[in-house]
Amino acid sequence: MPVVLGVLVALIVAGVVLLVASASSADDRRDDESPWRAFRRGLAARRNPAPDQVAAAQAADAEPVDLSLADFLRVTAEQGEGYLHVDDLADGLQRARDKAVRAVPLRRHG
Repeated sequence: MPVVLGVLVALIVAGVVLLVASASSADDRRDDESPWRAFRRGLAARRNPAPDQVAAAQAADAEPVDLSLADFLRVTAEQGEGYLHVDDLADGLQRARDKAVRAVPLRRHG
């Protein structure tokens, strides 16, 4: 009997979770369509996918290219200045140090 009661409570909790999830994901559906219609639309889209989905699936199914890390970095390297400058970093660290010193003064033990 306790097992049946536990399963029943679990099913009720799962139903409440699904109900809350379907209500909160109403923004994702078209024109406030019902969850059942959204499910059927998704199932139909799986059977007859859109052309862009077919192209994406074909691209994902393409044979991978064997490329060494050195070649990959050489091909994708960007010329010019980097986005992180040591001077900017040093200035920020100095300001943070000054704020920390003012906030927590050093205590002298002696």
